[in-house]
Amino acid sequence: MKCDSFSPYYIILPKPFVYLISQGKFEKFFKRQLKKLYSLNSFAVPSCFLLSNCCSCVRKQYSFLFSKGPLYPFKNIKNMGNQNKTQTTPFQNLKELPTSLSQSQCVLHKHEILICGGRDKNDCYSYHILKNEYKFICSYSSDVELAGHCVVKLIGNNNNKDSNVITLLSFGGDKYTKRHAFVMKYVSVWGNDDDDGDNEMNKSKKEKKSKKYNRWITFTDNYKNPILIGRDDDSYSGARAVIGGSDNHLLFITYRINNISVFNLNTFQFIKHDTLPTSIFDSIRHHCFVLKSENGQEMTKTSEKNRDKKKKNNEMLLFCQKTGSSIEYDEDDNTFQFHKLFVCKDIEPFRHYAYVCVNDVILFFGGWDGELDNESVISKSVYKYLIQENKWITFQNILPSPLSFCTAILSEDSMYVHIIGGLNDKRASVLTHMKTKVNEWSSKEEMKKIELKAEEEKNINGETKKIVKKEGVKKKEEKRKWTKWWKERNEKDKEEIISKFEQLSNNDFETWLLRQSKWKHDLNNENIVAIYAAIESYIDYHSDDDIMSKEEQTKEDHNEENKEEVDNLLYIFCFLFLIQITIIKIQNMDEREKLIKMKELTFEELLRQCYNCLDSKHFQKINNENLKLQLIDIKNNIIESDEAMKKEFESNEPTFKITWISFQQPAALGKIKTIKNPLVILIAISEYDDNNTWKNLKNVKEKDINNFKQLFEQELNYEVVFNPSPRMAKGDFQDFMDRIILNFELRKNTKKYDGLVLIICGHGENGNMLVASDGKYISIDKIRSLFNCHEMESFKDFPKVFIIDTCRGESIPKTYEIVKRGTETSYGHNDDGFLIVWSTTKGHQVADLSLLSECMKTVVMQKYKSACPFKQMLQDIRTEIRNNKSSEWYCVESQDTTDYDIIFQQRKLV
Repeated sequence: MKCDSFSPYYIILPKPFVYLISQGKFEKFFKRQLKKLYSLNSFAVPSCFLLSNCCSCVRKQYSFLFSKGPLYPFKNIKNMGNQNKTQTTPFQNLKELPTSLSQSQCVLHKHEILICGGRDKNDCYSYHILKNEYKFICSYSSDVELAGHCVVKLIGNNNNKDSNVITLLSFGGDKYTKRHAFVMKYVSVWGNDDDDGDNEMNKSKKEKKSKKYNRWITFTDNYKNPILIGRDDDSYSGARAVIGGSDNHLLFITYRINNISVFNLNTFQFIKHDTLPTSIFDSIRHHCFVLKSENGQEMTKTSEKNRDKKKKNNEMLLFCQKTGSSIEYDEDDNTFQFHKLFVCKDIEPFRHYAYVCVNDVILFFGGWDGELDNESVISKSVYKYLIQENKWITFQNILPSPLSFCTAILSEDSMYVHIIGGLNDKRASVLTHMKTKVNEWSSKEEMKKIELKAEEEKNINGETKKIVKKEGVKKKEEKRKWTKWWKERNEKDKEEIISKFEQLSNNDFETWLLRQSKWKHDLNNENIVAIYAAIESYIDYHSDDDIMSKEEQTKEDHNEENKEEVDNLLYIFCFLFLIQITIIKIQNMDEREKLIKMKELTFEELLRQCYNCLDSKHFQKINNENLKLQLIDIKNNIIESDEAMKKEFESNEPTFKITWISFQQPAALGKIKTIKNPLVILIAISEYDDNNTWKNLKNVKEKDINNFKQLFEQELNYEVVFNPSPRMAKGDFQDFMDRIILNFELRKNTKKYDGLVLIICGHGENGNMLVASDGKYISIDKIRSLFNCHEMESFKDFPKVFIIDTCRGESIPKTYEIVKRGTETSYGHNDDGFLIVWSTTKGHQVADLSLLSECMKTVVMQKYKSACPFKQMLQDIRTEIRNNKSSEWYCVESQDTTDYDIIFQQRKLV
């Protein structure tokens, strides 16, 4: 692809390439590719750009070293949104903020805008819209680092529009910064100005005196246990969230790279994780995410009848750079549907904008293209998206100055949009607070200007397409002609040209080739770009392989004309197939990354290059343990065909992982049952009332829960339910189990579960007893009896896997009667279908080392994709534990009442 215009262009490059150049890697390759893709006068790389560095966390987000675009005319980019500076601005400046702010989160409460911190700013303020004044509310604790956090207003009976008290939820952080989840009950700091009477005023005064109000406190469940929102690897920097659901009890969170999650605010648990259909180069952060409101302001009788049904179907809209999505969530089925939306070229480069949704319209203000070099763009434009028409409008009226990372919020009467804080074109946070009338962006005069501009662009684009089509045919002929010319040069001539090409600057090489070389009479300025492409193809793809084998050369001679065109296209675009390979060392889960270059886009080539990435110790492991290499994608789907590999290029960033599997696949003998959709119940008791008798189990809380959740919830996509509190008295346990059986309708099995996995971690005692936090005993045998063939008939034919990491005991089982056809009667065990795994044998203690959960996670994640039976995995789990220096505390024992092998299979998300 080459630039068809003679005006200067620039290309936006992802940060990994900047980093590689700064380290002296791929510099020649980079410069050659730019020469090949773009004419000599169309691109210049600033020295400061080549020297800029990039943090490792940003590097990991991209798998391609660079992209083909987007390309923008340089003069248009520099002047984007700068037209007609003398026109009257529709923005009114308000009193400056108490402190400079960016990435702030704002919530409306009557005539107040609550400003809840910002990037590296922990103070919170109330802005009084009528008074145009600010008041301090409180601060986040000093150990909280705010960097793109989220704040939402919880909506319920006590938090409606007319209430004097509202509840705010703030959350954020990632694995690099401390996670937080706080709530604040807020009452106005403006005295009696907003009170409706003496009674409410007195009530408000009392509330403000209480420590419960106007300060951030830890988010807890109904039992006062702390709740953190987000999994270990979730990054909420730049995340966006909205409240929805039939009872306003669902928190929808969208966050990098392309994730969407649903958190139930009533049960304090995630109920859904899914992947957004984003552009391969887009990372969802600092984006637009809004609920789609119903049409109009009045509720008709017809719509009122359907209101409950609509509430069960939440509709949301998301925009971020090239990505536009309409998102529908069905509350009954717990499923998402995604629909792609059109994104106009004007706003396509940007995110980090302010946005607000009003009357079926989304208004966008400013934005940043995300680049860190000197040519990065911070926009001054205002954009409008018409939801019902799926149409975009770019306004002539513009912001007073370039702005990004700002926040927009609608006034209570929906007449004004307030724009608060942000970063200017110097990337410095500002004190700016301004407002604009909503009707400014829907005036007839403004719409006429837009329609005129659209008509002019339509005419220009029509003429441009005709010119481009003619020039495309001409360039195609040029490519074929000069590729053939290059191939006709002998090796000595090629060496001379390549030597000059690498030694001289662009202009000097062009001068030498056109005026001093022996081919100067054959060449001219018009075909220099095609010559460049031919030279680049030879350097990049022939030097390592001695051009071609004799067999390939012979085949090429049979069909020279067709082959020239194919080769030319291959050489021009083959460099795009640069794939990031993540090699995982299974034994210790360390990771390292390597970028490889593929000469053809096939699975065989990918596999060959992956083997080339291995070290000698990897080959030794293959030989000693009889293993083979297996490729999986970022979602852990096995890659073993050209189609599967190419699909990864289309649907996601092309990232692959290397895992090891046994060369001889373990085969299940006889009858098997595959678990695809089990219910996983995790009971983990780690804190006890009497620490003199029962010590708190630190690793149960910090390791066991995470290990089992990573395996069953994140890897296998199973539904996992667990006790949110580390403390669980005997009564709490009984309530917990009763709620599970009732809420999940297990006796009817309406959710079509095909198995049960029940995990118990905590202190144990003789007699197969689990010790509750209050020191009372819970019979593990009675827990098991809840799911036996008599008590839970709906599960009688399903595998039931119990994993028990406590001290041991024993009890005597009962029987149940099996009636067959006719008069024949036989007897089966009441506990048929159970596979019970104990961390140690009867009468022995086990240490709080989390070895069972860690080794089980490692082995199962390594082997389940090859359909290895779980019984066979237990042998490897025992071996893994015995290889640990603390293995003497463990002796894994299993009790098996099944007559089949159990296979784990990853549940496919709908």
